[in-house]
Amino acid sequence: MAETVAAFGVPHTPNFPALVAKAGPDCETAKLYAEIAKRLRAAEPDVLVIYTDDHFNTFFLDNFPTFAIGIADATSGPNDQTPMPSYRVAVQESLATHMRAKGIADGFDLSLVQDFDVDHATMVPLHFLTPDMKIPIVPVFINALAPPLPSSQRCYALGKSVGEAIRSWPESKRVAVIGSGSFSLEIGGPSIPPGERAGTPDPEWGKRVQDHLEHARVGELVEEATSARLARAGNIGGELLDWIAMLGVVGDRKPVFIAPQIGHGHAYAAWRL
Repeated sequence: MAETVAAFGVPHTPNFPALVAKAGPDCETAKLYAEIAKRLRAAEPDVLVIYTDDHFNTFFLDNFPTFAIGIADATSGPNDQTPMPSYRVAVQESLATHMRAKGIADGFDLSLVQDFDVDHATMVPLHFLTPDMKIPIVPVFINALAPPLPSSQRCYALGKSVGEAIRSWPESKRVAVIGSGSFSLEIGGPSIPPGERAGTPDPEWGKRVQDHLEHARVGELVEEATSARLARAGNIGGELLDWIAMLGVVGDRKPVFIAPQIGHGHAYAAWRL
């Protein structure tokens, strides 16, 4: 049987690859991603399950699933003109199929996505964490942008279902899970400074989320992360749901590493399982 060996939470800010390429390996963002990458290598995963969202690039409002799993030979991206290299990465079809079957058995209407590309929400983390793209992935899409969003309780339950599916997958593989996204972020909306394209409208919420994570108060975080609370954190605040789904696999464990970028409204974290 497979085992979950580690979990990681990271942002996917689209300008970070270009920023790091310009500022070099000693900038804060480069160092934080490098720390997570080091811990991922130490865990030696054979597969990465990544909870991600889509910014109207893979999906659009005429066909926007609440939950979906990508099942294909491979995927590529980014498909949204993010200034970074283009990559192709294998998808672990066997695990993806097993996860979807388990999720449906648990009452989740998981959409099937085939022949798809992905945007920066998936590819920015992989660019920093596995730039050789040698570890196959299973992308689990969560609607974090187009209201009505799924509840935090539902996302946490989905994470638990995925964790059980990993444990019952009849392959001797090591699996790591990743939650990709921000806690407080507004893009092109009214809650940003004049003349700016993006901002962090609720840094105090970002600090509270980090404090809950640091002390493993997962139940309190899930209870507080209502749709209204996420909306106050910005029109991208729903990306916390990607982290909450990841926590469904982690459970009430304290991270072995956590570091914020409060000004950006997100953090970096690692768990050993």
